[in-house]
Amino acid sequence: MYYAISAFLLLGAASAFLYSGLERSMDRENRDYLRQKMQVLGHILRQQPFNSRGVEQEVWEEAEVSGRSQFPFFLRVLDTQRQVLMESRGMAAKLPVAVFPSSESAESSSWHPVRRDDYLLSSATVSPEAGAAAPLEIQAALNVNSEEGLLGIYRRDIVVVLLSGLLTSGAIGAVIARRGLRPIADIARATEGIGVQHLEQRIKSRPWPKELMSLAGAFDRMLDRLQDAFGRLSQFSADLAHELRNPINNLIGEAQVALSRERTPAVYTKALQSSLEEYGRLARMIDSMLFLAQAEQASAAPAMVPLEARAELQAVCDFYQALAEEQGVVLACEGQARILADPMLLRRALSNLLSNALKYTRPGGRVTLRATDGPGATRTLSVIDSGTGIAPEHLPKLGDRFYRVDPSRPNGAGLGLAIARSIMTLHRGRLTIDSTEGKGTTASLVFSGERMSEPAQIP
Repeated sequence: MYYAISAFLLLGAASAFLYSGLERSMDRENRDYLRQKMQVLGHILRQQPFNSRGVEQEVWEEAEVSGRSQFPFFLRVLDTQRQVLMESRGMAAKLPVAVFPSSESAESSSWHPVRRDDYLLSSATVSPEAGAAAPLEIQAALNVNSEEGLLGIYRRDIVVVLLSGLLTSGAIGAVIARRGLRPIADIARATEGIGVQHLEQRIKSRPWPKELMSLAGAFDRMLDRLQDAFGRLSQFSADLAHELRNPINNLIGEAQVALSRERTPAVYTKALQSSLEEYGRLARMIDSMLFLAQAEQASAAPAMVPLEARAELQAVCDFYQALAEEQGVVLACEGQARILADPMLLRRALSNLLSNALKYTRPGGRVTLRATDGPGATRTLSVIDSGTGIAPEHLPKLGDRFYRVDPSRPNGAGLGLAIARSIMTLHRGRLTIDSTEGKGTTASLVFSGERMSEPAQIP
């Protein structure tokens, strides 16, 4: 419809322009013809007496020849009393003297015709050069009825062309629209066949028109994100089920053993204490998963305030000092830096890193918390341990939920590094881990130093 309307408007504008040009051209030619005839007669009247042969030939013979053609032409000569001295045959009946515009009192070098009905009329005053002859008035008329007929035929032809063009452009537009939209319908059918079991299918693999390649590419990128998100969700669900199954099975087993026969109060107390440990583990796991879910939503920006990094490191060290002494590990803090962070989230991330460091550091080892200034506005808080280190194949997976380097260890659910990474993403920073097997590990919180204007989205 838009194509048909556009074509109709263009055809209409072009037709109007051509019609106007033709009309102006014909009117200009008629006026030039009338002006030329009057100038010739005026020249004759100035140079020769009125009853000369030249005047008679111009008024009668030329006018009659023109009158027999499709462009009838009339001439008339009047005296000062506006009495007819000479005129073309039949002019008096068709064009009385009164219908002509009054001529100028003085001789004019040019004449300007006016339109009256089907005639183009003009009049002028001529002063003869011979003797003291009185001025004469010339009246001329040109029938333009044939031009009007030609313009009428042209207008009808324009209407036919416009209607034909509207119908033709509508039909062509419908064909073009159907042909152009067919690939979009094919894309729609292709997307309808993609489901949970077929997320690996892609749309751009087919030879689409180049105008739709960007759309197909956008669909494929969306499918990539959906496949990745669905894969991570499936893996998360499997890991979550696995992690929850162990403590629940332990609780069920202990309860079944305790209820299998009568027991002493001490046995029941021990069973309840064991169950309480499993409940605590479940509570910590649920709390961690809830935090990760809230971090991914990123519904609110962290409460960013300027902090002295050394003071935050020292607070975490003091909290874990007793545990470190119990394990025979030396804790130390060093370095100075100012950072912009949420103090509660920062301490939680540092606590997770320090807890992991203490877990994998042997007695007699050392864990150092260090604050350093990096290039530009970068600030880095590192937890460096002299523990067992991590094999290179595990490094890319560190930070994934429920991933543990040593699954045989009973403590922990593999969510500590995932929480630390989510906290750093909220701070527009990053978590980096460098490790050498047998020599130790360095886990670093890298802050960009930029003030956040809105919450960051967890990828």
